[in-house]
This record gives sequence, C-alpha cells and structure tokens, in this order.
Amino acid sequence: MGISENLKILRERHDLTQQELADIAGVSDKAVSTWEKGTKQPRMGTIQKIADHFGLKKSQIIEDGGLEKIETIAAHHDGEDWTEDELEEIENFKKYLKSKRN
Repeated sequence: MGISENLKILRERHDLTQQELADIAGVSDKAVSTWEKGTKQPRMGTIQKIADHFGLKKSQIIEDGGLEKIETIAAHHDGEDWTEDELEEIENFKKYLKSKRN
C-alpha cells in the first residue's frame, strides 16, 4: 500500500484537497485520486516534486509506513511547527542519546 497510503496521509496532514496536491505535483486531481485508490502510481519525477515541496525523502513517500515515524514523533511535539527534516533530526538525536546509555 505504501505510496497510496502515504500520499493520502500527507495530503490530509497538510489539509490539502486532491486538487491542491495535484497542483503541487503538476497533474490532474483525477491522477491524485487514482494514486490514493492504488489503481495507478505516480512517476518518480512526480514523487520527487512532491517530496521536494514537503521537504521529504522520496523513500518516505514510496515505502510502506514511510510517514508513520514522522507522525509518531510529531505527536510528541504537538503544538509546535516542526518541518519533516527537523522531526527526523529529533529522532536521530534520540537514537544517539539512547546509544550512550550504559
């Protein structure tokens, strides 16, 4: 389910309509609908446009559960406006600190 689920999560997280995501990706709203249904997948160039717009890695859009980690981290920092990159840095720092435990 990876891409279809991740695109829907991303769109809803940013409170976008299918048309607004389509405008970002340079496609029609019908294309976005088919992606979310899983009947078609976007081209890699389109995925890159979306990833660049939201400051994500393509793998976060492509892989199963690619956005779940960011969503979990964001829940712990509710009410603050963090970018996806900043949330990933927070997660990496947490891992670093845990590795230093005796």
